[in-house]
Amino acid sequence: MPFSREFIEEVKRRSEIEDVVGKYVRLKRAGSNVVGLCPFHNEKTPSFTVFPQTNSFYCFGCGAGGDVFSFIMRAEGLDYPGAVEFLARSTGVPLEERHDDSGRPTVKRERVLDCNREAARLFYAALQSPSGAQARAYLTEQRRLTEQTIRRFGIGYAPDSWDFLHSRLTAKGYTDEELKAAFLCGISQKGHPYDVFRNRVIFPIFDLNGEVVAFAGRRLNEKDERKYVNTSDTPAFKKSKVIFGMNFAKRSEAGSLIVCEGPIDAIALQQAGFDNAVATQGTAITADQVRTMSRFVKTVYLAYDIDKAGRNATMKAINLFTQVGVSAKVIDLGTEVKDPDEYIKKFGADAFRRRLDASAGQVDFRIDEILNRYSLSIPDEKLRAIDELTTLAADIYSKSEREVYIARMAEKTGISAAALSEDAAKKAKKAEEKQKAERRRQTVNATLGYGDRINRDRLTYATGALLEERLLACMLSNPALAAEACKSLSEDDFLTAFGRKVFTTFAEEFSDGTEVVLSKDGALTPEEISALARLMAKHDRLLSVMPDDVGSLVGALKTERQRIAFNERMEENPQDALEEYIRLKRQKKTRPGDGGEA
Repeated sequence: MPFSREFIEEVKRRSEIEDVVGKYVRLKRAGSNVVGLCPFHNEKTPSFTVFPQTNSFYCFGCGAGGDVFSFIMRAEGLDYPGAVEFLARSTGVPLEERHDDSGRPTVKRERVLDCNREAARLFYAALQSPSGAQARAYLTEQRRLTEQTIRRFGIGYAPDSWDFLHSRLTAKGYTDEELKAAFLCGISQKGHPYDVFRNRVIFPIFDLNGEVVAFAGRRLNEKDERKYVNTSDTPAFKKSKVIFGMNFAKRSEAGSLIVCEGPIDAIALQQAGFDNAVATQGTAITADQVRTMSRFVKTVYLAYDIDKAGRNATMKAINLFTQVGVSAKVIDLGTEVKDPDEYIKKFGADAFRRRLDASAGQVDFRIDEILNRYSLSIPDEKLRAIDELTTLAADIYSKSEREVYIARMAEKTGISAAALSEDAAKKAKKAEEKQKAERRRQTVNATLGYGDRINRDRLTYATGALLEERLLACMLSNPALAAEACKSLSEDDFLTAFGRKVFTTFAEEFSDGTEVVLSKDGALTPEEISALARLMAKHDRLLSVMPDDVGSLVGALKTERQRIAFNERMEENPQDALEEYIRLKRQKKTRPGDGGEA
């Protein structure tokens, strides 16, 4: 069941898009709009624009767009109901009760967060109980964590029981559906609920606001097949977006972040005094996590494990951080330990700080990653190494940055900087020409309507599609014009299926002359919402040179519809079509006021 219109309007009224987006993006005023670096793709020049007058946003770089709800959907990895609940919760609007198609209440994000909060308390209490003795010993003796650290991070224990959590949470009023949605309990094939986390040390995972959104459970029995059991995606959690420890590290005065693989590494570093340590929960660092970190710092120190997976993750992280203008440095922990936690235990905080201060910049790390794969004393291998190095240099857009890399490459290989620079320049030119050709091809195809996955009828009805887009842009941007257009406009006037879908989706709002919610009830896909945001953005730019004339647009669309219908009749039955055309022309001439006979 969809949210009521009144509820959505109240949430939207309290969620000014400029204020909401401003929590994720540093915005600057640009006329009547505001701009900033897009939070949905890596860029150094702002192409992300918020249009306060239409409560919409659009990125001219990656094409992401929509309203305040679809922004939260993308930023927090939520579906439409989850985004609505997120904003309602943050603005103090009481939630409505909703039901699925079978009439059962749907699981709210708020309930999942409440479940997690209660579960975290139960896990922490279990750790302090007699049954948690083994888990406490693991944390204090093996991991050398203090009671203060355990309390600060809310570390807990899941007893070796199938219903420890389930029995206690259901007694507090939570349903099996809610516990399953929160990934706290599963349902067996026979329909019996069971705890997901059993006999494990539990590390709660907090979002930036300090809400418990997930858990990581580390095995206590080393014979267990899975070392960690982690929360899967839920209405409150998307692994690709959350950074462990960021709720603490964002308040650090260090001005940088130390990025580790696992929670225990970040906890050990924070306990040792490095309050800027965070973890990406594995080597799969994501662009979303990188963009989040870039909001708080301009320098990161990468402290991934020294194994192959960690080295690969380091290279990926360097590339991602470079794209968002964040300087990435690599901490060399040596070969005696495998991760920061082990290093701290073996050598202490002071030694780690010295390693931190001596961190290698990305230039040396990236060059050495290539050189370490070859023996430069063998001519053929040296040539392959140089080929990789010049390819790396060619991919660097900044000429000054490219020169820095080439100078360092020359020192390490003994090849002149001039020769390396010439090879890199040739590769860069070739790549640029290829990119230009591809952009030209894409521009031509887009203009002609080829490959339009949103409006698949664009190629068939080229003129009609353009008229529809201009008309819909006017109606979406100006509710008064929408109401005026609806006096003479109907679903049947639209030629493309996409145009009809948009018109019918917002028919009530158009007719009433009220502002639409682009992400309304999840009726449109994120791609369709972005397409509408693009139309509105183009409309905003056209206003200064092309004033709105919704009546003319409606008339032109109807005329185009009639032209196409006539052509179709001509193909089917030319004689009947011509007779109909002549009859209509005669009727028009004989109408009073047309200059013909009365």
